[in-house]
Amino acid sequence: MALDGRVAHMAVVRLKTPKARQEEVDLAKLHALVADAAGPPDVSRRILGLIERELSARSGWRFVMVEPRLFHEVVRHLTAGGGSARPMVAVRVWSALFQFLPADSNEVRAERADIAREAECSPIDVSRVMRELEALGAVSRQRRGRYVVYEVNPRIGTHLGGSSRDKAQAQAPKLQLIE
Repeated sequence: MALDGRVAHMAVVRLKTPKARQEEVDLAKLHALVADAAGPPDVSRRILGLIERELSARSGWRFVMVEPRLFHEVVRHLTAGGGSARPMVAVRVWSALFQFLPADSNEVRAERADIAREAECSPIDVSRVMRELEALGAVSRQRRGRYVVYEVNPRIGTHLGGSSRDKAQAQAPKLQLIE
């Protein structure tokens, strides 16, 4: 507790019942089982997404560290004349990506349809915007078999902390904002 004049500042702590703590332990075990299972990647990704959302809902808010200047530069570029064919859709897709980042990487763990649903657009719009973001260096794309996996540039935003974040940011490309 710290005193600031006449006001006492205290941390707020959420108390959990033994049942709630056990459910979180069980969800973490289930997450590990699904992550280690050899199944169809798209199905595993959807199941992991559900488990991760359930875990994050139980723990409260999820935080992503965002470099505000770079995030703003991407938004500014997308909404500037010629930055994107559909600027408002592009901004909605860009901002929706951050809710699909897992705690241990910058890989967007969602399918086009999921992102489209969140951004209130079509899957084709998502693909177009992802190409625009890739050209900027805001996201990168990798092919894994017949699937495409996107990663948000960790210089812009990440869940990673400490040396993992430093390493990811050092290896990430710089933004290619051409005005």
